[in-house]
Amino acid sequence: MIIIGIVAFVLFFYHSFSTSLEQEKKAQSKNFIESALGIIQHFHQLELSEKLTTAEAQQLAMHTLESATYGDDGYFWINDSNGKILIQPYMPNLVGLNMTNWADSTGKYIFQEFDREARKGGGWVSYTWPKLNTSEEFPKISYVAHYPAWDWLIGTGLYLDDMKSDIFWAVLSTSGVLLLGFLIFIFTIIVIINYFVHQLSELSIRDSLTNLYTKRFLKEISPALLNHNKLTDHHLTAIFIDLDHFKSINDLHGHDNGDKVLKKVAKIMRENAKQRHYCMRYGGEEFVLIGFFENEMSAVDMAETIRHQVSEVCFINDNNEFSVTLSAGVALHNNLIDDSFANTVKRADMKLYEAKTAGRNRVVV
Repeated sequence: MIIIGIVAFVLFFYHSFSTSLEQEKKAQSKNFIESALGIIQHFHQLELSEKLTTAEAQQLAMHTLESATYGDDGYFWINDSNGKILIQPYMPNLVGLNMTNWADSTGKYIFQEFDREARKGGGWVSYTWPKLNTSEEFPKISYVAHYPAWDWLIGTGLYLDDMKSDIFWAVLSTSGVLLLGFLIFIFTIIVIINYFVHQLSELSIRDSLTNLYTKRFLKEISPALLNHNKLTDHHLTAIFIDLDHFKSINDLHGHDNGDKVLKKVAKIMRENAKQRHYCMRYGGEEFVLIGFFENEMSAVDMAETIRHQVSEVCFINDNNEFSVTLSAGVALHNNLIDDSFANTVKRADMKLYEAKTAGRNRVVV
């Protein structure tokens, strides 16, 4: 969809921008002619004020316009009403020749076209004309105007192939910049979307209070854990943890303090967890630690360390100190009796229940 959008954008931009540039170049040529008429009028005024003779005024006007080239090959030419070429800067050998009966390579009588359009108030004429230093004729358009006082035809033109080439490279460079900006915009959007998708994914698998993984993450990670379990001599283990009498903590000390307890327990779990261990808030005051352990005793040691550190923490509520304890159940994944890792977690939960019934604040395996 992005590629289709880019192609459609480039085609639309090329068409609209090239049309706009073509109109601008034509308008520019017309403005040049208006400026040339202003120059001629200036010298004509000097003639009328008798500061210059007619011949002197015309000679100075022709000299000024003959030297007034622009762009790569832009120039002005002047014909008199009889078809005589008065100035032709790039082909001075044509000056003085009569072009009344000249026809271009298509058979069009150029001067007659110039004369007709100019006397109508100015206009465009299409024809073919040689380029500088070549005898080959190329399609060209010229805007011509008439200066009645001296009966002159003044014109300036554009070679169509040069104009199209200029427009092509102008459009190409401009569209290239816009396309680059568009690609940067698309890339930025993709990065932003990817970031927010990642954030949403994190929100869906991270508990907002403790920043531990959620029960949903356990379902996502289980297949990978089982595959890795086949490749290692360590044992995939589930440690199910539940805080003892947590409801009474909320009732006696308030839910804010209850949240502090949950955060602290989560912090202790993360600090003791090693590489490839995953700490999760299973729900409410229940936690699960999943990981690979060398043997059953190393998993029990982990659970006992967490249990002991939690029991050592002193919480304060309105100058009243309180502490919490936890119970834990440990189960190692067994391919013979566990058809899924969910069964391993269930067995760890059953061991947790045994710890609860045995008096709490202990680990059962």
